[in-house]
Amino acid sequence: MLTKIVIGLISLLPLRSHHYLGEFIGALLFRFNNRNRHISKANIDLCFSHLSEAEKKLLLRKTLKENGKTLIECFWLWRHPQQALNKLLGSIENKKLLENANQQTLGTIFVTPHFGSWEFIGLLTAAHSNLLILYAPPKSDYIDHLSREGRASTGGKVISTEALNVKTLIKHIKSGGSVGILPDQVPDGKGGVYSKFFGRKCYTSTLVCKLANKLKCPVVFCYALRSKQSPTYYDAYYCQAPKDIYNENIETATDALNQCIEKFINQSPEQYIWGYKRFKRPAPGDSYPY
Repeated sequence: MLTKIVIGLISLLPLRSHHYLGEFIGALLFRFNNRNRHISKANIDLCFSHLSEAEKKLLLRKTLKENGKTLIECFWLWRHPQQALNKLLGSIENKKLLENANQQTLGTIFVTPHFGSWEFIGLLTAAHSNLLILYAPPKSDYIDHLSREGRASTGGKVISTEALNVKTLIKHIKSGGSVGILPDQVPDGKGGVYSKFFGRKCYTSTLVCKLANKLKCPVVFCYALRSKQSPTYYDAYYCQAPKDIYNENIETATDALNQCIEKFINQSPEQYIWGYKRFKRPAPGDSYPY
C-alpha cells in the first residue's frame, strides 16, 4: 500500500522533477557503498579499462545519476504515455524503418538494449506497429501491473518472458506483427553463447539471431536518449541491423549483435544500465567480476 501511495504521488510531478529526483538518488548511490554502485563500478572497470581512474570515477558518477533518471521517469511515462509522445519527442533518426513495420508481409524484430529510456522507445514503437513486447516481471505485483498497463497504453501487447513461447513469436511475426526484445539480459540455461562485449567474453542471448536467421524478417535496433540540449526531451534512433545478424553461425551473428550494442553505448556511455550483472556467467577461465 505504501509503495502504491509513494509511486502515485511521484507520478503526479512533472517529468523534470522526476529527473531531479533521479539525479539526487544517483548522487546518493555514488556517495555511499551499495550494490548498484559496486556492480556499476565493476562493469566500468572491465569495459573501460583504457580510461584513467579519474575518468572512470567521473563516468561512474554520471552513470548513477542517469540510471536514477531512468528508474524514476518510468512512473511518469507509464502514467502519461500520449503526452510523452506528443510533446517530448525531439527527433527520430531513420523514421522510415519504423514506418515500414506496418507495410511488410513479415513483421519486424525491434531490438532495444538497456540504454537510455527503453520505456520511451517502447511506447513510440508500439504506437506505430503491432508490437508484442517481451518483459521480465518485477517482484512487486503493483509495479508489474503498472508497467504492463503503461507499456500497453500506446497499442503494444505485453507478454512475460516467463510465459514466453517462441512459437508465439514466430506466428506473430509471420502474420505481420512486430516483436520488441531486450537483447542484453543474461539468459538462463542454454539460451545463449559467449560473445565479445567491450573486449570481454559475455554470455549473450541467441533469441534475436535465431529468429532473424529462421524468418529472414527485418531486424531494427532502436533506442531513445535523453536529449543533451533539452533534458526532458527524447531523441529516438532506429538503425538497420547488419547482415551478420542473419548468419547461420550463431557466434558470428551474436558477435554482430553485441558490436552494434557496443557502438550505440559509446555514443553516450553514461546512459547504459551498468548496474546490471552483464558478466554474471563468466566464460571458462574468466573470474567472477562482482
